[in-house]
Amino acid sequence: MVSSPHETMHHFFRKETAMMVRNFQRLFHLPFPEVRDIAVLNTDLTEVTPVERRVDTLMRVDTDEGNYLFAYESQGKRDDSKRGSWAYYLAYLYAKYGIEPVLIVLTQSRSTARWAAQPIRLGLREWPSLMVRPLVLGPDNVPRITDEKQAMEDPSLAAFSAIVHGRGKDAAAILEPLAAALRTIEGDSAGMLAQFVDTGLVNPQAKQIWRA
Repeated sequence: MVSSPHETMHHFFRKETAMMVRNFQRLFHLPFPEVRDIAVLNTDLTEVTPVERRVDTLMRVDTDEGNYLFAYESQGKRDDSKRGSWAYYLAYLYAKYGIEPVLIVLTQSRSTARWAAQPIRLGLREWPSLMVRPLVLGPDNVPRITDEKQAMEDPSLAAFSAIVHGRGKDAAAILEPLAAALRTIEGDSAGMLAQFVDTGLVNPQAKQIWRA
Protein backbone atom coordinates (compact mmCIF):
# COMPACT_ATOMS: atom_id res chain seq x y z
CA MET A 1 0.00 0.00 0.00
CA VAL A 2 1.35 3.42 -0.95
CA SER A 3 1.82 5.42 2.25
CA SER A 4 3.02 8.96 1.43
CA PRO A 5 3.73 11.39 -1.41
CA HIS A 6 7.45 10.50 -1.13
CA GLU A 7 6.72 6.79 -1.49
CA THR A 8 4.27 7.42 -4.31
CA MET A 9 6.82 9.16 -6.53
CA HIS A 10 9.17 6.19 -6.75
CA HIS A 11 6.56 3.42 -6.37
CA PHE A 12 4.85 4.92 -9.40
CA PHE A 13 7.90 4.11 -11.49
CA ARG A 14 8.08 0.55 -10.21
CA LYS A 15 4.69 0.05 -11.84
CA GLU A 16 5.12 2.43 -14.77
CA THR A 17 8.78 2.14 -15.78
CA ALA A 18 7.73 1.36 -19.35
CA MET A 19 5.95 4.71 -19.45
CA MET A 20 9.05 6.56 -18.31
CA VAL A 21 11.26 4.78 -20.84
CA ARG A 22 8.70 5.43 -23.57
CA ASN A 23 8.87 9.14 -22.75
CA PHE A 24 12.62 9.25 -22.08
CA GLN A 25 13.47 11.30 -25.15
CA ARG A 26 10.53 13.65 -24.64
CA LEU A 27 11.16 14.33 -20.96
CA PHE A 28 14.96 14.43 -20.89
CA HIS A 29 15.64 15.31 -24.56
CA LEU A 30 17.90 12.27 -24.77
CA PRO A 31 17.74 9.30 -27.16
CA PHE A 32 17.16 5.87 -25.67
CA PRO A 33 17.29 2.48 -27.41
CA GLU A 34 14.37 0.07 -27.76
CA VAL A 35 13.61 -1.73 -24.48
CA ARG A 36 13.49 -5.55 -24.41
CA ASP A 37 12.90 -6.25 -20.71
CA ILE A 38 12.46 -4.50 -17.33
CA ALA A 39 13.02 -6.06 -13.90
CA VAL A 40 12.75 -4.75 -10.32
CA LEU A 41 15.92 -5.31 -8.26
CA ASN A 42 16.68 -5.32 -4.54
CA THR A 43 17.07 -1.72 -3.34
CA ASP A 44 19.38 -2.53 -0.39
CA LEU A 45 22.90 -1.23 -1.07
CA THR A 46 24.26 -1.90 2.43
CA GLU A 47 27.72 -3.48 2.70
CA VAL A 48 29.15 -5.57 5.55
CA THR A 49 29.85 -2.43 7.58
CA PRO A 50 26.82 -1.35 9.65
CA VAL A 51 25.89 1.66 7.49
CA GLU A 52 22.49 1.28 5.86
CA ARG A 53 22.15 2.72 2.39
CA ARG A 54 19.01 2.16 0.38
CA VAL A 55 17.99 3.58 -2.97
CA ASP A 56 14.25 4.23 -3.32
CA THR A 57 13.66 2.05 -6.40
CA LEU A 58 16.06 0.07 -8.55
CA MET A 59 15.19 -1.31 -12.00
CA ARG A 60 17.19 -3.25 -14.55
CA VAL A 61 16.31 -2.13 -18.08
CA ASP A 62 17.56 -4.30 -20.95
CA THR A 63 17.67 -2.63 -24.36
CA ASP A 64 18.74 -3.53 -27.88
CA GLU A 65 21.96 -1.58 -27.33
CA GLY A 66 22.91 -2.71 -23.82
CA ASN A 67 21.62 -2.93 -20.24
CA TYR A 68 21.13 -0.20 -17.63
CA LEU A 69 20.28 0.11 -13.96
CA PHE A 70 17.74 2.85 -13.22
CA ALA A 71 18.11 4.11 -9.65
CA TYR A 72 15.11 6.27 -8.69
CA GLU A 73 15.27 8.75 -5.81
CA SER A 74 12.22 10.71 -4.65
CA GLN A 75 13.34 14.05 -3.22
CA GLY A 76 10.99 16.38 -1.37
CA LYS A 77 13.55 19.05 -0.45
CA ARG A 78 17.24 19.90 -0.64
CA ASP A 79 19.44 17.50 1.32
CA ASP A 80 23.18 18.02 0.86
CA SER A 81 23.97 14.64 2.43
CA LYS A 82 22.58 13.10 -0.75
CA ARG A 83 25.64 14.28 -2.67
CA GLY A 84 27.73 11.61 -1.00
CA SER A 85 24.94 9.02 -1.02
CA TRP A 86 24.22 9.36 -4.74
CA ALA A 87 27.90 9.06 -5.66
CA TYR A 88 28.11 5.95 -3.47
CA TYR A 89 24.98 4.43 -5.02
CA LEU A 90 26.28 4.69 -8.56
CA ALA A 91 29.80 3.47 -7.76
CA TYR A 92 28.46 0.55 -5.72
CA LEU A 93 25.90 -0.47 -8.34
CA TYR A 94 28.50 -0.46 -11.10
CA ALA A 95 30.93 -2.48 -8.96
CA LYS A 96 28.23 -5.01 -7.96
CA TYR A 97 26.40 -5.52 -11.26
CA GLY A 98 28.91 -4.35 -13.88
CA ILE A 99 26.04 -2.50 -15.58
CA GLU A 100 25.84 1.22 -16.34
CA PRO A 101 23.74 2.93 -13.60
CA VAL A 102 21.46 5.89 -14.31
CA LEU A 103 20.31 8.12 -11.42
CA ILE A 104 16.81 9.61 -11.85
CA VAL A 105 15.55 12.07 -9.23
CA LEU A 106 11.80 12.72 -8.92
CA THR A 107 10.50 15.88 -7.26
CA GLN A 108 7.41 18.10 -7.05
CA SER A 109 9.49 21.19 -6.22
CA ARG A 110 11.18 23.52 -8.71
CA SER A 111 13.86 24.62 -6.23
CA THR A 112 14.63 21.01 -5.31
CA ALA A 113 14.84 20.11 -9.00
CA ARG A 114 17.38 22.89 -9.62
CA TRP A 115 19.46 21.75 -6.66
CA ALA A 116 19.34 18.06 -7.62
CA ALA A 117 20.36 18.75 -11.22
CA GLN A 118 23.68 20.31 -10.18
CA PRO A 119 26.60 18.02 -11.13
CA ILE A 120 28.48 16.41 -8.25
CA ARG A 121 32.23 16.51 -8.97
CA LEU A 122 34.66 14.56 -6.80
CA GLY A 123 38.41 15.09 -7.23
CA LEU A 124 40.38 17.87 -8.88
CA ARG A 125 38.36 20.79 -10.19
CA GLU A 126 39.79 20.50 -13.72
CA TRP A 127 39.92 16.68 -13.64
CA PRO A 128 37.24 15.11 -11.44
CA SER A 129 37.74 11.45 -10.61
CA LEU A 130 33.99 10.93 -10.38
CA MET A 131 31.12 13.02 -11.71
CA VAL A 132 27.44 12.43 -10.92
CA ARG A 133 24.84 14.11 -13.14
CA PRO A 134 21.32 13.10 -12.07
CA LEU A 135 18.47 13.16 -14.53
CA VAL A 136 15.74 15.14 -12.75
CA LEU A 137 11.99 14.97 -13.36
CA GLY A 138 10.08 17.91 -11.88
CA PRO A 139 7.67 20.74 -12.67
CA ASP A 140 9.94 22.32 -15.28
CA ASN A 141 10.26 19.31 -17.60
CA VAL A 142 7.20 17.14 -16.88
CA PRO A 143 4.45 18.47 -19.18
CA ARG A 144 1.19 19.81 -17.78
CA ILE A 145 -1.43 17.61 -19.41
CA THR A 146 -4.65 19.61 -19.38
CA ASP A 147 -6.14 18.26 -22.59
CA GLU A 148 -8.47 15.25 -22.31
CA LYS A 149 -7.39 13.77 -25.63
CA GLN A 150 -3.73 14.03 -24.68
CA ALA A 151 -4.45 12.41 -21.30
CA MET A 152 -6.19 9.51 -23.07
CA GLU A 153 -3.16 8.97 -25.30
CA ASP A 154 -0.92 8.32 -22.28
CA PRO A 155 -2.87 7.97 -18.99
CA SER A 156 0.25 6.96 -17.05
CA LEU A 157 2.13 10.11 -18.02
CA ALA A 158 -1.00 12.16 -17.30
CA ALA A 159 -1.17 10.63 -13.81
CA PHE A 160 2.47 11.43 -13.14
CA SER A 161 1.90 14.94 -14.46
CA ALA A 162 -0.96 15.36 -11.99
CA ILE A 163 1.25 14.29 -9.08
CA VAL A 164 4.11 16.61 -10.08
CA HIS A 165 1.91 19.66 -10.80
CA GLY A 166 -0.78 19.02 -8.17
CA ARG A 167 0.50 21.81 -5.92
CA GLY A 168 -0.39 24.57 -8.35
CA LYS A 169 -3.49 26.70 -8.77
CA ASP A 170 -4.57 24.84 -11.90
CA ALA A 171 -4.82 21.42 -10.24
CA ALA A 172 -8.43 21.03 -11.41
CA ALA A 173 -7.41 21.69 -15.03
CA ILE A 174 -5.03 18.73 -14.79
CA LEU A 175 -7.13 16.39 -12.67
CA GLU A 176 -10.41 16.59 -14.61
CA PRO A 177 -8.94 15.47 -17.97
CA LEU A 178 -7.07 12.70 -16.14
CA ALA A 179 -10.28 11.46 -14.50
CA ALA A 180 -11.94 11.33 -17.93
CA ALA A 181 -8.97 9.44 -19.35
CA LEU A 182 -8.99 6.84 -16.56
CA ARG A 183 -12.63 6.05 -17.32
CA THR A 184 -11.54 4.82 -20.75
CA ILE A 185 -8.96 2.22 -19.62
CA GLU A 186 -9.11 -1.17 -17.95
CA GLY A 187 -10.48 -1.09 -14.38
CA ASP A 188 -7.47 -2.43 -12.44
CA SER A 189 -5.04 -0.12 -14.22
CA ALA A 190 -7.36 2.85 -13.70
CA GLY A 191 -7.75 2.00 -10.02
CA MET A 192 -3.99 1.71 -9.51
CA LEU A 193 -3.31 5.06 -11.19
CA ALA A 194 -6.16 6.70 -9.26
CA GLN A 195 -4.67 5.47 -5.98
CA PHE A 196 -1.19 6.73 -6.88
CA VAL A 197 -2.56 10.18 -7.70
CA ASP A 198 -4.64 10.30 -4.51
CA THR A 199 -1.64 9.45 -2.35
CA GLY A 200 0.86 11.52 -4.32
CA LEU A 201 -1.03 14.81 -4.14
CA VAL A 202 0.29 16.97 -1.31
CA ASN A 203 -2.13 19.89 -1.68
CA PRO A 204 -5.33 19.28 0.40
CA GLN A 205 -7.51 21.20 -2.07
CA ALA A 206 -6.14 19.21 -5.02
CA LYS A 207 -6.71 15.98 -3.12
CA GLN A 208 -10.32 17.00 -2.41
CA ILE A 209 -10.87 17.81 -6.09
CA TRP A 210 -9.46 14.44 -7.11
CA ARG A 211 -11.60 12.46 -4.67
CA ALA A 212 -14.70 14.31 -5.85
